[in-house]
Amino acid sequence: MLRKKEQTEQTAQQQRVALRRRAFMLVLGIFLCFVLLAANLFHVQVMQQDFWQQKAVAQQLSDVEISANRGQIYDANMAVLAQTREVCTIVMSPKNILQEKTRVKIADELSEMLEVDRDALYKQTQKSTSQYEVVKSKVDKAVGDKFISWANENGLAGVFRVVTDYKREYPLGSMLSTVMGFVGSDNVAREGLELKYNETLSGIPGRMVIAQNTSGDKLPTSLDYEYTVNAVDGNSLVLTVDQYIQQVTEKYLAEAIAEFKATNRGCAIVMDVDTGAILAMATKGDYDPNNYLEISDPTAAEKIAQLSGDERSEAIRQARLRQYRNKALDFYEPGSVFKTVTASIGLEEGLVSESSEFFCNGTYHIADRDMDCWYAGHGQQNFRQAIANSCNPAFMTLGGLIRAPLFCKYYIGFGFTTRTGVDLLGEQIPSSALYYTADTMTPVNVAASSIGQTFKVTPLQMATALCAIANGGKLMQPYIVQKVLDSEGNVISNTEPIVRRQVISAQTSQRVCDMLEEAVSGGAIGNAYISGYRVGGKTGTSEKTETKSEEDKDKNVEVIASFGGFAPADHPEVVVFVMVDEPQTLKSGAGVAAPVARNILRDILPYLGVEPNYTEEELANLDHSVPQVTGKQLSVAATALGSASLSYETVGKGDKVVRQVPESGVSIPKDGVVWLYTDDSELKTTTVPDFSGKTLSQVNQAAKRAGLNVVVSGINTSGGVAKVTKQSVAAGESVPKGSVVTVQFTYENNI
Repeated sequence: MLRKKEQTEQTAQQQRVALRRRAFMLVLGIFLCFVLLAANLFHVQVMQQDFWQQKAVAQQLSDVEISANRGQIYDANMAVLAQTREVCTIVMSPKNILQEKTRVKIADELSEMLEVDRDALYKQTQKSTSQYEVVKSKVDKAVGDKFISWANENGLAGVFRVVTDYKREYPLGSMLSTVMGFVGSDNVAREGLELKYNETLSGIPGRMVIAQNTSGDKLPTSLDYEYTVNAVDGNSLVLTVDQYIQQVTEKYLAEAIAEFKATNRGCAIVMDVDTGAILAMATKGDYDPNNYLEISDPTAAEKIAQLSGDERSEAIRQARLRQYRNKALDFYEPGSVFKTVTASIGLEEGLVSESSEFFCNGTYHIADRDMDCWYAGHGQQNFRQAIANSCNPAFMTLGGLIRAPLFCKYYIGFGFTTRTGVDLLGEQIPSSALYYTADTMTPVNVAASSIGQTFKVTPLQMATALCAIANGGKLMQPYIVQKVLDSEGNVISNTEPIVRRQVISAQTSQRVCDMLEEAVSGGAIGNAYISGYRVGGKTGTSEKTETKSEEDKDKNVEVIASFGGFAPADHPEVVVFVMVDEPQTLKSGAGVAAPVARNILRDILPYLGVEPNYTEEELANLDHSVPQVTGKQLSVAATALGSASLSYETVGKGDKVVRQVPESGVSIPKDGVVWLYTDDSELKTTTVPDFSGKTLSQVNQAAKRAGLNVVVSGINTSGGVAKVTKQSVAAGESVPKGSVVTVQFTYENNI
């Protein structure tokens, strides 16, 4: 019995120990769980605080970027070339649309107001978990205001937001487009100066933070434009380009491309010879950066319309790349314009002088081959005459005197083996495949290179070299951005001219300028001559031999027609370079490119304040009698006025001239304007400017703006500065456009 009792007590004792052990293990487990939970909470709340805080904010807030106001781009006179206009983006929160009839109303009415697809908009309204659906971006401010009124009137302020945005615009359309580039619809810069200076122009975006409304808080009862963290406006650019000079350059270049049916576009550059500042840089055909996706070449667009699939897509891509490309930065064979460089080398090294004699029988024989002159034979001529005649054998002979090492030394010196350093995108590094080096250049290569064939440069390189020839021998670094301004208009940076090196002496520069001026005034380049102004220059007609197959070697080859010149020749201020690629109806630099340069210089020299200095013969030819064209068909009248070296403006929608101003028999200056009326439209009138105290160039400029013709009295060839002391029609009077005003000049030393 006692033994059984002991066994029972022993069993109970064991049970109590086991129970205590289980209780201890349970407590220990609970404690460990608590420790682990505490450690995890510490890790989440302390160690990962930032991470989970950001996650919470992301669930409660919607962060939207607000575009910065992109800086403007101005011309040299602060005319706007690129600007940013305020528009808006309309955002919808489908989560806050509670009724089906509201969805239908939004789809029906808003699709019409904003001109968006109705079905697509309705599908957006059904995204019940979304708080941010873009209905339409780049909405005009006026439409945005109308939308706000509509949303408020219909109690939908809690469903929509209007976010301020910006749209890039180019007020002058295609002008300077291949230089400016464009900004895409996504506000991303894609080409040209817009991309080159994107960091400067773009500014710093702002932020709009939208709180999620999931707790049933009362929605706003009115809708307005929403701003939060303000964006920082971008800086602005002031270019060296002058809007007037650019417009003149583009006008005459486009006319030449159309007239001579050039198939591969063309370009023109106007530069300040002393600083390297680019006053104009034009490429035609180009494009409108406001509609940059549109194919501007109608012929290319028509061909693309016939394609489909991948072939169509690739054709569109190539056409766009072509029209975006700045042709002034493309490589080409310069042709005879390069003879200006060859002449400079020969004079600088004393290998030739103005009186050096050359004989041309139409060919130049070297290394068992004959190289032709463009002319049958110039006969005996001195070096001045050889330049005026653009004689190939004469310059090949000079090339033989220069030889490869010296030629390459100056080729490098004039900057043809490196980029010019201009602040533009797209300027490529000239590869050694584009030109010869001293160890690869044969005598035949030297002969061909001396006349500008068998190597390639860019139009900008050629224009820069011409500046060095005209400015006393200094090779300048071209530039197109003059200043950077902050959003308040303060100057952040200003570009100073950079002299890269002295290439030739000032004396050689002057000698070459004299000969190039003589080539224009009395040589084979008369198409660049301007009455009253001294112009120097050289034409080029380079053959595109690389495009000619072996089977077509005897057929006509495509050419590049070019002209490079400067004015006034006795004290050069501007260089003008013109290049027309693959003209079809006339294939010569003298006939195609030189007239373009002449027209550009004729218009911009008075604008730049360069006074004309007429010879007696020029003075005698200044005025022309207006022919009788009233009663004639407009096409006949245009021909008659053109034959009289006069221009015209038309008013009305008829095809027959019923009135003209000035009347027939009246004398007006060469290139004066006759106004032709083809119906009973009222006379266009203008106010006569005050010409008193103005110089001849200032008078011409003011008269052109007013639409008047001026007849000059008192100007002679004695030199000096003459100013107006009398005018035939009083300042301030209203007269028909085209009227004639006679102005009396007196030289300052006689006042």
